[in-house]
Amino acid sequence: MLTEKQIEIKGVKIGDVFKTGKNLKAKVVDFHVVTSMTTGELIGYKCIAKGVGTMASNEFETPFATVMRNKE
Repeated sequence: MLTEKQIEIKGVKIGDVFKTGKNLKAKVVDFHVVTSMTTGELIGYKCIAKGVGTMASNEFETPFATVMRNKE
């Protein structure tokens, strides 16, 4: 089984923390795999993040480039 630090897609790892606004931060919590329902072909990946230090519990999709650009 893979650990958190072994999973890396487009330079982003699960557990990376990045800025989402002036004072807000988020953490990458998961990657979703996108596949075609008709052919089963791999289409791509989605990066899923969650706010850090807030009361919100929702997860949201964020571009890999945003994480790379705003990584701490």
